[in-house]
Amino acid sequence: MFSKLLVPVDGSENSVRALEAAIFLSKKIDAHVTVMHVMEKAPTVYIHPQKELEELLKNYRREGERILEKCEEIGHKNEVELKTVIIEGDVASKIIQYAEKEVFDMIVMGHRGSGRFKEMVLGSVSEKVLHQTKRSVLIVR
Repeated sequence: MFSKLLVPVDGSENSVRALEAAIFLSKKIDAHVTVMHVMEKAPTVYIHPQKELEELLKNYRREGERILEKCEEIGHKNEVELKTVIIEGDVASKIIQYAEKEVFDMIVMGHRGSGRFKEMVLGSVSEKVLHQTKRSVLIVR
């Protein structure tokens, strides 16, 4: 039933716990795990020199790659092979689009502990994914 798991990560402790839960689950049900990092589009309005912008974006991508490398280490330590992917754009909508396009059975993600007011006004990524996707979602706290 759940043979493909998608785990969006941002490097936070909550996303690492979600990855660990997905790895545990994958071992029990023999599922494939894909770890996804979504790079939000960097604000470029105030950066004038093109060279500075290019350097900023390169560093931003490198940070995403480091996050995925740490995830691969966790997978290797647990003897689970992980597929990794980096996508750029609005985090919640890219998670939903990728899950639909690649036909994942479940999205396993961490619950971000933002304050009540922030969640009420903006909503968290996990809340948006939970309410907008057609896929099953497991929120790990």
